[in-house]
Amino acid sequence: MSQTQGTAHPILSVEQVTRRYRLPRTTLFGEAPVLTAVKGISFSIGIGETLGIVGESGSGKSTLARLVMGFEQPDEGVVRFDGYDLARLTPAAFRIARRGFQMVFQDPNGSLDPRRTVGWSIAEPLRAQSVPLSEHPARVAEVLEQVGLRPDYAKRFPHEFSGGQRQRIAIARAIVMRPRLLVADEAVSALDVSVQAQILNLLMDLQDELGLAIMFISHDLAVISSICDRMIVMRHGEVLEEGPVPTVISAPRHAYTQALLSAARLED
Repeated sequence: MSQTQGTAHPILSVEQVTRRYRLPRTTLFGEAPVLTAVKGISFSIGIGETLGIVGESGSGKSTLARLVMGFEQPDEGVVRFDGYDLARLTPAAFRIARRGFQMVFQDPNGSLDPRRTVGWSIAEPLRAQSVPLSEHPARVAEVLEQVGLRPDYAKRFPHEFSGGQRQRIAIARAIVMRPRLLVADEAVSALDVSVQAQILNLLMDLQDELGLAIMFISHDLAVISSICDRMIVMRHGEVLEEGPVPTVISAPRHAYTQALLSAARLED
C-alpha cells in the first residue's frame, strides 16, 4: 500500500485506486493481455497544498489525472472530491461537483478553439454549467486579469498570442468556475525555461489568491521541486517514493529517484 498524507480534511482523496486496460489480442486463442496502468495508489491533497506527481512517460501519471478528473473510472478503489465518491454520483450531482475541480493540459490549443475568440473559449465552462449569460463578460475579464492579461484580449483569437500567453489563457479558462482543485498535467513542459518560470510563479500566486489545491504532474523533477510541497515518484503505475519535497530530494530512498535527481542535477 502506498499513501501520502495531506491535511486532516483533504479536498481530494485517492484510495487504493487501480486502473486496467485490456490490450488487443496478439493471437487467435486465449484472453487479451491486460495492462495495469495504475496499481493501488493512495494519496490526499489539502486546500492550499501542491502535490507533485513525477515519473517518466508511461509511468501512469496521466492515467491518474484522468481518474481524478472523472474522465475514466477506476477498476478498484475510490476517488473522493470533498468527501464524495465521484463514481457514485448521479450525472447531475457529478456536474455540480465538477465545478470544483478543473484541469490544465500540456497543449493549451486543446482547450482553445482557433475559430473562436479566447473570451468565448474561457466562457465555455460557464456555458456548460448554465451560469447566466449576463455574468460571462465580467467573469472572463476577471480571470484574464488574474492571469496577467488585459481584459480586452477576450476579443482576440488564439493565433494572436505566444505559447506562454495561450497557456495563461488556458489557466484562465480553468479557474473561471472558481474551482478548489486544479490538476496540471505537464502544463509547462512545452514552454521555454524562462516562460516555464513565469507560469509556475503564476500558479503559485493563484494558489495564494484563490486558496487552490494543486495536483501538478511532470516528468521534470526540477519543475516539481520548484512548486510542490509534497511529491510522489511513480514508475510502471506504482508509487516508488513519496514525502515532502525537501526530504525526497535530500535523502532519496529509491534508485529510480536518485536517477531522476541526477538527471535534474538536484542531488546537492
